[in-house]
Amino acid sequence: MPSTSRPTRRPRRSRFAGAWLALLLLASAASAQTEITFWQAWGGSEGQAMQALVDEFNASQSEVRVRSSFVPIGDGERILASLAGGAPADLVTVWDWMVVPLGYGGALADLTADLSAAGVGQDDYLPGIWEYGTYQGAKYGVPTTINVYAFMWNKDVFAAAGLDPEAPPRTIAELDVLTEQLTTVDPRGNMRRLGFYPNVTAIYCYAFGGQLYDPTTLEVTLDHPGNVAAFEWLAAYYKKYDIAKIRRFQAGWGDMASPFNPFYRGQIAMQEGGQWEVAFTREYAPDLNWGVTTFPAPEGGRTDVTPVQSSFWVIPAQATHKAEATRFLLWLSAPEQSARFAAALANIPPRRDALAMPAFADTITPQMQTYIDMLLTGYVYTPPGLPVGLYLSDQLNQALAAVQDGTVSAREALETAQRNVQRELEKYR
Repeated sequence: MPSTSRPTRRPRRSRFAGAWLALLLLASAASAQTEITFWQAWGGSEGQAMQALVDEFNASQSEVRVRSSFVPIGDGERILASLAGGAPADLVTVWDWMVVPLGYGGALADLTADLSAAGVGQDDYLPGIWEYGTYQGAKYGVPTTINVYAFMWNKDVFAAAGLDPEAPPRTIAELDVLTEQLTTVDPRGNMRRLGFYPNVTAIYCYAFGGQLYDPTTLEVTLDHPGNVAAFEWLAAYYKKYDIAKIRRFQAGWGDMASPFNPFYRGQIAMQEGGQWEVAFTREYAPDLNWGVTTFPAPEGGRTDVTPVQSSFWVIPAQATHKAEATRFLLWLSAPEQSARFAAALANIPPRRDALAMPAFADTITPQMQTYIDMLLTGYVYTPPGLPVGLYLSDQLNQALAAVQDGTVSAREALETAQRNVQRELEKYR
């Protein structure tokens, strides 16, 4: 007799089940992903270059998602308030002068162990850069990209004045002679062209053999004999060319990032200028015939002074996701990414290996190569890595103002600054 049992019917699978399963998997993955906040300091095309890197990192893995926000680096009050308030972003961009004071004060994480664990050390960076942002053995941040100052001259102005356009000054004595030859005034005594204007004071302190502080002992050395000699030279310059006339002349200068830059227009024949001028001249003065070299120095002084500045990436001590922020920081500051970002900014990457990466190497012009060579072989100095670094810079500027006005001697001005900064530094010991 045939069986009367019916075959078991399998339940029909909903056509939406697969879609629901996929959504559940995505939700699970999203819940496992950690989002970190990153305050980056670049707008315009530079900000787009940074966002492209952020997007690339986010697409390269699924554990960490970076949410970047544009917070201008000049918005120091907002940055400081967030650090003091205990609810900062996970990765923040700050000025170099902020790093040591904030780190020493407990607001920033010490990155020494994390960098060491990742195999990143002094040999990975350009000379003098590893110590930058470090105080008493603690490394509180890493530089984003490097800005370097060098000596620039307008070759066409030299030629028009009957001077050899390929012979910039190599000594302070030669600089003094050329400054006089290239400075012009109208019949009423108003300045029409300034041969040279010393603007970054510390350059000449180091060129004359001085230093602002001892990086080994961390002692302030504003009254160093080399600094005094530099200030005496500056005092003679301001007296000869009349700082009041110079200031009136400066009032008519155009924006530096424009075709009305006084150097581009021949209103200044020689100046201090950073490697960003490679991009600026290409955009604003493509026909400018200019050269760049190391700074002049007095006999017996330093002939290879290399002033460096940078912004920094730091991880706040109260950051919610330190490990994830460190992971992104290590990726962002690696040679490949460093090379691409530096090229986008017309800056120099701080990592040695980044110099040879095609993304950066293919953008190097002869002028940019001079800046790079200065970093590789010069006497690199950075802003004072002290808890009172900003105060030191302010006191140096006050000393310069007193010398410009002729109210005190160079030695007196620097001795006063030395006492003030030393007294302030003692509060941290």
